[in-house]
Amino acid sequence: MDKLISLDKAAFHAINRTFTNPFLDWFMPFVTEKSNFILVAVAIAALIAIKGKRKDRWGLVLLVVTVLTSDFVSDMLKHALTRVRPCAAIDGVRLLVGCGRSYSLPSGHATNIFAAMVFLTARYKRYSPVFMTVALAVAYSRVYVGVHYPSDVIAGAALGTIVAIVITGIDRRYLWPIVENFKKPASSKLSGEKR
Repeated sequence: MDKLISLDKAAFHAINRTFTNPFLDWFMPFVTEKSNFILVAVAIAALIAIKGKRKDRWGLVLLVVTVLTSDFVSDMLKHALTRVRPCAAIDGVRLLVGCGRSYSLPSGHATNIFAAMVFLTARYKRYSPVFMTVALAVAYSRVYVGVHYPSDVIAGAALGTIVAIVITGIDRRYLWPIVENFKKPASSKLSGEKR
């Protein structure tokens, strides 16, 4: 266990202090800040709600449920594990954003972004490289800016992935068949009966 902790800290120092450059010093704080993407997310959600098919609109609802669920579970684990963030526990951290008051393990950002991106990947597979690049960038940024250990984001990524897989499985097996048949037009029912 001590060796794993030492390895975790060494990886943190490498990402946070060694493999750095001016571009990443600007880009990583931008990527790690949720508010920078709110307008884009709202615009896409509105477009899906207005122009999307029923399956897309239902997916939007489930995406919100997925992120809220992952956020709740990660918050519960944070309070159960009570790991102190590196920016509050280690001297000499390059802190590029606020340290934050919550605990460190698992990373909430990594949990939520992986939950969202894995969920979207399951529905829109052709965009999976884009989704997973976003997820990896956000997770990496949490270590780069000095607020999480690598193991925090790895745990968050795993947790978010599990949440997305479970909700996707429940949807495909139980929820979507109900939603798909809910208030089906009478004409489609009649045509189905004639067949």
